[in-house]
Amino acid sequence: MTSRRWDPRSPRGVVPVVLAVLQAVLVLGPGLGRGVVITHDMPWSPDPRWTPFVLGLDTPAPRAVPSDAVAVLLGKAVGASMAQHLVLLTILVTLALGAAALLAELVPDVGMAGRCATVVAAVWNPFVSERLAVGQWVVVLGLAVLPWALRGALRVVRGTSTVYAVAPALLFAGLGGVNALLVVSGAVLTVLLAGAVRARSWPVARAAGVSLLLTAGLAGAWAVPALTARPVADALGARAFAPVADSPVGVIGSLLGGGGFWNTGTHPEPRSHVLIALTAALLMTAGVALALVAAPGRDGLLLAAPLAVFGVLVLLSVSGPAEQLWDTLVHRVPGGGALRDSQKLIAPWVVVGAAGLGVLADRAARRLPAGLRGPAVALLLGLPLVLSPQLAWGIGGRLDAVTVPSDYRQGVDELAALPPGDVGLLPWSQYRRYGWNDSRVSLTLAPRTVDRVVLYDDSLPLRSGTIAGESARAAEVSKSIGAGTPPDRALAAEGVRYVAAELGSGLDVDTGALRSSGRVVVDRPSLLVVDVGGPARSPSASGAGVLGWGVTLLTALGIIGWRGARRTDRKLLTGLLRSRP
Repeated sequence: MTSRRWDPRSPRGVVPVVLAVLQAVLVLGPGLGRGVVITHDMPWSPDPRWTPFVLGLDTPAPRAVPSDAVAVLLGKAVGASMAQHLVLLTILVTLALGAAALLAELVPDVGMAGRCATVVAAVWNPFVSERLAVGQWVVVLGLAVLPWALRGALRVVRGTSTVYAVAPALLFAGLGGVNALLVVSGAVLTVLLAGAVRARSWPVARAAGVSLLLTAGLAGAWAVPALTARPVADALGARAFAPVADSPVGVIGSLLGGGGFWNTGTHPEPRSHVLIALTAALLMTAGVALALVAAPGRDGLLLAAPLAVFGVLVLLSVSGPAEQLWDTLVHRVPGGGALRDSQKLIAPWVVVGAAGLGVLADRAARRLPAGLRGPAVALLLGLPLVLSPQLAWGIGGRLDAVTVPSDYRQGVDELAALPPGDVGLLPWSQYRRYGWNDSRVSLTLAPRTVDRVVLYDDSLPLRSGTIAGESARAAEVSKSIGAGTPPDRALAAEGVRYVAAELGSGLDVDTGALRSSGRVVVDRPSLLVVDVGGPARSPSASGAGVLGWGVTLLTALGIIGWRGARRTDRKLLTGLLRSRP
């Protein structure tokens, strides 16, 4: 059997890497320009700061940890703009090469055509497009790590590797927080448990147990505070975040093609054409089937395990008769809220489907008559681009780097120099349409730039209704504003010392009333801050937060140290074997 090791010196190793890098640049396009991309769930701060939000200190259920902290750490090393460019490029390249590595694991002698087809299919699909369109880079990070994790899990079951084969994948997924870790660890545990049961293998069962412990440790930074605070999730969320049809082939057809994201604003226009949507669904389904059949031994059955388990969960989320069961799972089971955006669970389907397209291209290159090989391979390479053309050049301009106004950044610096105190944020909504950002929808920058506790409206307005937030203080402010209290007074009543208004954000603010409510301490064209005389509070970490971060950091350091120890032991053993008496 041909070696599964990827040789970067051979054409089969070099060409896919070059292709992966080039297509990543093509997809990101203007997003790699000067400045930072600010869109929907990716309000990347131009000035990396350890704010309470970044560290998860200002919310009962920190959702942006540790991903935002990783972004800040990298930003302090290379600058915010370069950090974002590196993160996005690395994710897309890692995804493409990971899918190709999984293909090589399943079909060790796969040729150049198969590897390149998989590299393209892994990125050019609706899953990547719809998630990147709303800035959910952490979900795409989970997708990028997934094929490496699956490859490692298969090796553990075969007995050719120890549990450490999946540990680095879990570590990198852990950097993305709840969504990335859920997808990757869920797939790994499913494969390992399926392998342990089928082979009745204690070592594999033990590897599954170790993987579960590593997952729990890496989740500590967000899981410990959330489980301690036990925030009440809005019952509307389970339905609001369920998959929806992004094409004429319905919800199931959309999911089979890699789409079906709940946010209709991200749905690519090409998928409104039935031929494109149907072709995508059939191609990805055929790819999954080919990958499972081509896998050696019982690898196909092992890969089918996460597809089946995740598939059942997705079906529960879109099935009317199972609505009560799904609501119970999401809202009653501890940690079940992480499942409510269930479309992300098709990630294994997307990865395995991309590998299967490589199998199809490889067979076409080997088995078709000489005159048909070239056109057939070219068709399979180009088909994902034809089916998802919107991904090219920043998803049609959605990913475009911009320069945050200097007066806004200077105003934030001035606010940081003021005496301690919480900050109430206006306009009273967490979403913005900054004029300097071409009026794109995005989350507010303030919690990630202001080094204080920022009190803002954390509810989520949707077409189907408003999903309640998790901050009790924000809920009280919303209640007061709804009863007719001016926003600045409602915020002051909740104990903020400063009220900050982001101007030019696409929403109105009564600046006259705000100026008269206290002493103006920051007055910039993009930022107005008034001291309303609240208490001088300083942000403090809860015991649960400190414990959670400690568990996560110790687990991450343990994985890294484990790697170093393994390398040291290997070198020592090699030296002893080579030494002469």
